[in-house]
Amino acid sequence: MSVGCWGKLLSCSPMKTFSFRLCLLGFCFLISCSQHLLPPEYLGFHDFSVQTFSLDEALLHTQLTFYNPNPFTMELKKGDVNVYLNDQLANHYVLDSTVNIPKKDTFYVPLNLKISPKLLIGSAIRMLMNDNTVKVRLEGSIRIKRGALSVNVPVNYEVTQKMQ
Repeated sequence: MSVGCWGKLLSCSPMKTFSFRLCLLGFCFLISCSQHLLPPEYLGFHDFSVQTFSLDEALLHTQLTFYNPNPFTMELKKGDVNVYLNDQLANHYVLDSTVNIPKKDTFYVPLNLKISPKLLIGSAIRMLMNDNTVKVRLEGSIRIKRGALSVNVPVNYEVTQKMQ
């Protein structure tokens, strides 16, 4: 192959060069944002109450408390989480509303759970025997959005919480 052919292969139009640089810049932006996104820290729950209780089901309401360690605001767009009380699956919870997450601050996610009364009574008995503590575990994933970037963040929190 002659030198003239290599010159044609290596030559680029200004538009192709600009497009390549723009794509490279966008790719670097996505990588830098995804590496610096820290998952929210689970702090526990508060305002726990039993809304209804019958032989068929019990409806519990609480607010999960999280802390956003990131120096920017975000939005919680979706959540798909299994909730365990004392290592027993209480329910599968799906959050489909938007929760605003302030930067470097706590935020609250409302949680309404329909659970079996047997599980609730069993957890209450264990709680009384264990100094009013209950083991809460959350497993699943949440979708967090910052600007145009959305990422799935795995959720795997476990805490033993004292009930007041």
